[in-house]
Amino acid sequence: DTILKQMTMANVYTQTDYLTFLTTLQQQKLVLNQSKIQYRTNYLTLLFLCGLRDTSSVSLAEPDIAVHQNVSSDRSIFFQQFAIDSMNHINARELIKFNYRPKLNVFAEGGYNSSLALTPYKNFGTNFGLSLIVPIYDGKQRRMKNEKIDIAERTRKDYERFFSNQYSQQIEQLSEQLKSTESLLSEIDTQIKYSESLINAHFKLLPAGQVRVVDLIMAINNYINAKNLLTQNKVNRWQIINQ
Repeated sequence: DTILKQMTMANVYTQTDYLTFLTTLQQQKLVLNQSKIQYRTNYLTLLFLCGLRDTSSVSLAEPDIAVHQNVSSDRSIFFQQFAIDSMNHINARELIKFNYRPKLNVFAEGGYNSSLALTPYKNFGTNFGLSLIVPIYDGKQRRMKNEKIDIAERTRKDYERFFSNQYSQQIEQLSEQLKSTESLLSEIDTQIKYSESLINAHFKLLPAGQVRVVDLIMAINNYINAKNLLTQNKVNRWQIINQ
């Protein structure tokens, strides 16, 4: 701004060139202030979620999120319900077997009749017996209960297979997105280096009046856009790894 203003006063650049640059500069300042406000809002929200009352600003370090390779579906918490349902079906089947087993009950009783005091040795009495329960016919209830469990188990396996396929597809998609994002980050780094070189070249030629202001503004905007794109893709990379 200072250099261009001096060059404009010396009639090396026109007043419209300087005003074009100044307008772009003010626009970027507004974007910067808006970003600071948004950052402050997000930072306070983060403190609120963490239960912290300290509102002093700090520079947040990049999150150290590692990529876990070969994450099998059976180790996922989302598939624990299928294992629980399978055990419930096994328990229900064992319970049916237990209920249809023959049952033998033994009972015994003993007592003393205190109303006949003359012959107390004859007042003692005992009673015992056996009862045997053998299931003979239940109207095919046992078979229907087992068939019901079979249907529930097949349904469970189908759902587990379906979610397992979806789980594997999601992992593959996220892995592909992560690979593409990391490749894009490398390309953006290269673009930023080119933009920096172009801006430095423009600044060297600016005092001599050999640079068009429009070209300088375009080079600066390309650099800023590349930096913003780099930040966005870094955030996307963290989100993909976390997911």
